[in-house]
Amino acid sequence: MKKLCSLILCAACSTACVDMEYDLSNINTDNIAIGDESSRFEVPLLKVLVSMDELNGTDGDAIDEIFNEADTWLPSQLPNQDENGMYVLVQQLVGNEDYVDHVLSGLLDQMASDSEKLDQVASLLQEKYYDEFSSLLPGVSVEEFKNEFIELYSDNELLRQRLDEKIEELARGYLTGLEVSLPALTYSVDRIDLSDDVVDMLVENLDGKEVSEPKNTLHMAGTIDNRLPVSITASPVFTPTEVAFTAEIEANNDANVLPETRLFADDLQSIVRGLTIEIAVNINKYYPGKGFDRGTIGDEKVQPQLTINLHLIKRGALKFDI
Repeated sequence: MKKLCSLILCAACSTACVDMEYDLSNINTDNIAIGDESSRFEVPLLKVLVSMDELNGTDGDAIDEIFNEADTWLPSQLPNQDENGMYVLVQQLVGNEDYVDHVLSGLLDQMASDSEKLDQVASLLQEKYYDEFSSLLPGVSVEEFKNEFIELYSDNELLRQRLDEKIEELARGYLTGLEVSLPALTYSVDRIDLSDDVVDMLVENLDGKEVSEPKNTLHMAGTIDNRLPVSITASPVFTPTEVAFTAEIEANNDANVLPETRLFADDLQSIVRGLTIEIAVNINKYYPGKGFDRGTIGDEKVQPQLTINLHLIKRGALKFDI
């Protein structure tokens, strides 16, 4: 469980009002209201920064390391494409044999015609899978392996067929073993710096769950900046409340909009007193070549891969005591 090292809380001692201006100078009362049922007010809530090293597989490998090898096994021409580029559906790699057959056919075709791809595969085999080829390339040392493999693969068609079978076996084993779901991200927050006065003002006149067409409501909303070359499904749960939502997060996108999630008075009161955020992460699309950036930002701070910004939206009038 991570605490404030990964979670930056945004102070929210005043509302950001998306509404008309009001002149309060001549009001003399113990209780006032600002706005009406058409008004909308926003309050920043919190920001979560997720680094590359927090996005690990179950064996502890970081997400960029997991997909580095996948890059070698995947051909340049992939089955799927959208405005962000060519991609593979990770869940199809894991569970659809025909989909994997199509991908591996493309890999072998590219190795036969593209010397750069052949070099990449040979380097991976030398580094990680040398022992798998002892019977196919007997007497070849580790140091000699790459050059011998490339030469024999290019010049010996009969041996190439046998090498292709072993390559397909290794590639299939790796790609079908990719993790679709990463271990949940967990963050602990002692208290959110939102004053009691602001909390009271936000929850004072909220419509109850029984109201069929509520006018005075409170929602959690926000955005996710995703620098990763993978699209994900993120499902945060905010304990001790029952507040939860699921969002589809596009790859390499700094403006993924989160769904508005309705809150009630006890939800907000519990959240500001301290909470645990647990985020389930499922991987959907992977875009090879888009890169995993481990760079830094000002003062050598590690570049976050996911930036989650959450805020509150209050619809309807605000009521408070002065």
